[in-house]
Amino acid sequence: MFGTKIMSMAPETPLGAVEVAKAFIYQGSRLLLQLRDNKPDIYYPNYWGLFGGAVDPGETPLEAIKRELEEEIGWMPPEFQFLLTWEESDPPCITYIYGAPLTVTTNQLQLTEGQALGLFTFEEFAQLPTVPHIQHNLPKVVDAIASAELTAAWQAFSQ
Repeated sequence: MFGTKIMSMAPETPLGAVEVAKAFIYQGSRLLLQLRDNKPDIYYPNYWGLFGGAVDPGETPLEAIKRELEEEIGWMPPEFQFLLTWEESDPPCITYIYGAPLTVTTNQLQLTEGQALGLFTFEEFAQLPTVPHIQHNLPKVVDAIASAELTAAWQAFSQ
């Protein structure tokens, strides 16, 4: 579905592929999402998605996600866990997915990109217009994060 290939290791970057770093940020059993800007020149405008963005030349995906989170919400998690990558063919794109616990309240975040942010349960998440690849890959991401509370909430939701 969606032409997505999931990998647990970083792939070779195909010629011309864009590299992107995104973060699944969670607090307890809820996920932090960003309501993307409503601009016609971005992918999935006005949809809920993950924080993150393009990997700049000379930057590692980890450096990119750290920079993007500082730019977008003015916050840096105490730790990141590399979870997996997914690769798209149209357009060519490799997305590096990191997991991180949210260690502050959402009131302490300073949104500078996007229309809004919010913490959502899986039930709430399922009702949102989200970037399709997130829903498609969510089971693998929850499994890779290995948070007992998040995993229990996912199991309860998916039954």
